[in-house]
Amino acid sequence: MHDPDTALDPHGICYSIRRMTVRRVLITGASSGIGTAAALELAREGTEALRIAEECRRAGSPDVRISRLDLREQESIDALIDDVTAGWGALHVLVNNGGVCPYTPYDDIEFAEWDMVLETNARGTFFLTRAALPLLRAADGDRSVINISSIAGQVGALQTGIHYAASKGAILAITRSFARHLAAEGIRVNAVAPGPVASAITDQLQGPGRARLEAGIPLGAFGRPEDVAWIIASLASERARFITGATYDVNGGVRID
Repeated sequence: MHDPDTALDPHGICYSIRRMTVRRVLITGASSGIGTAAALELAREGTEALRIAEECRRAGSPDVRISRLDLREQESIDALIDDVTAGWGALHVLVNNGGVCPYTPYDDIEFAEWDMVLETNARGTFFLTRAALPLLRAADGDRSVINISSIAGQVGALQTGIHYAASKGAILAITRSFARHLAAEGIRVNAVAPGPVASAITDQLQGPGRARLEAGIPLGAFGRPEDVAWIIASLASERARFITGATYDVNGGVRID
């Protein structure tokens, strides 16, 4: 039996919750792209939120509910956690995928935009993870947190804004820190760092900039959200029980160590 909930917040940040047999999963940022693909992958093994919820039902998750989340607001995070606590009382997997990515040149970044990006992407990841810890601790068996970073957080801003790269670098530090702190409790924390993947975010980049980015991908083309989703689903699985503190690159060869 599968059981997801999907939601879209006023700023376009969406989350999805689902229950896979006895494993309950919460996904943020499920309104499009990697988040949608991850929700559907996990379901199989606003308006946009309603569409995704229906797709999750068709994929095998019959009970779907819709709520709202704003990662910049503590009250919104608390309300989500209260809702999950009342409905389930425990959580096995948290996927921190929600975020924003303005393609703003560094000369044009204002204080307010810098704060908005860091507060949504990095601060939101930290506070939602911390708030979810009682739910993760209440669950039996394997527990997993999966944070979606970016190649920009590893090598710096390529075409994206520097504030976006900074926020994704912070997510890698948050991932490793929580992995160290929570390992003794059996809670695993890992990161996935996608490279250029076709999505609503990368669709913002058009013209010569997009052509240059695609030309720099050794495998020759943008990835698909599904290319990242199966990695997320694998890390969410109990079969990944010996993996923590790791970062999985899905970038078409753009970064090779």
